[in-house]
Amino acid sequence: MKVHAVIVAYNGAAWIAGALQSLRDGSHACEAIVVDNASTDGTAALVRRGFPEARLIEAGANLGFGRGNNLGIAAALRAGADAVLLLNQDAWMTPDAVAQLAGFLAEEPGFDIVSPLHCSPDLGRVDPNTQRAYLQRHAQGYLSDACLGRVQPHYAIRGINAAVWMLRADVFRRVGGFDPLFFMYGEDDDLIERFAHHGVRTALLPAARIVHLRAKAPLPPQSRMQQLASLSGRRHSALLLDFKRPGGSLPGQCLRLLSAGVVQPLADLLANHDLHAFVASLLASLRVLGDIAPARRHARLCAQPGAHFLDLDTR
Repeated sequence: MKVHAVIVAYNGAAWIAGALQSLRDGSHACEAIVVDNASTDGTAALVRRGFPEARLIEAGANLGFGRGNNLGIAAALRAGADAVLLLNQDAWMTPDAVAQLAGFLAEEPGFDIVSPLHCSPDLGRVDPNTQRAYLQRHAQGYLSDACLGRVQPHYAIRGINAAVWMLRADVFRRVGGFDPLFFMYGEDDDLIERFAHHGVRTALLPAARIVHLRAKAPLPPQSRMQQLASLSGRRHSALLLDFKRPGGSLPGQCLRLLSAGVVQPLADLLANHDLHAFVASLLASLRVLGDIAPARRHARLCAQPGAHFLDLDTR
């Protein structure tokens, strides 16, 4: 199976060598594609110097996680990849992980996506964020079996965060890439919803393990307004997800936006007196109102099969 790995980089010089070295050292051949989102810390130069075998795509601007991945995915499809591995810049594969994931897809035609077990900060611990947000929601069978010491070779799951996914290349032709409405956060959950809509099946392979460091480049001190904008951005992604779910009615979506974006935050304000969070939620709700038209247009588009948001004719 011909595997291409896509890594979106943004000021990742401290970690991306670990990601690329893990692919280089892996037991299964893997072509690396790095999409650099206009890093300012020398990430692109590091890749060119230390990993000349990797294809480097310099985006020229910070496109965000989803649009950056779309560039790399399109390049992998044009290069004839059988499978595409999405790998975070701050994650690394164990030596046999790529082979295990590719072997599973080759042997299990009933699944289109396979995920390893995400560990953090080392191989001895499951990533707590993945466990809380995904395993507890979508992989209760695995968690129960892990507690009882009877872990099965694989588990059908609805989805997991996109720090590491391996997908058959055809999935992107059927479902499309990440929706550019999501700059950061929420884009993988949106794609998981679309996978479910199109009958794309995902498996968790517990024996294959990766480490997701969950590291971020240090930021300069942020003003109160910058912190508000950051919090509002994350809240915007969460609220926007509802408008992208296929088949939703506009009145129902607006009621849920009112409930999740205004009523519940108001109740939280009265209980916790956190004005900052309340204002962030209100700003996010206003942004979603402005995004209703494109969100519903994208929802209708994504309900149909196709390589949406992937420009497969250029670059």
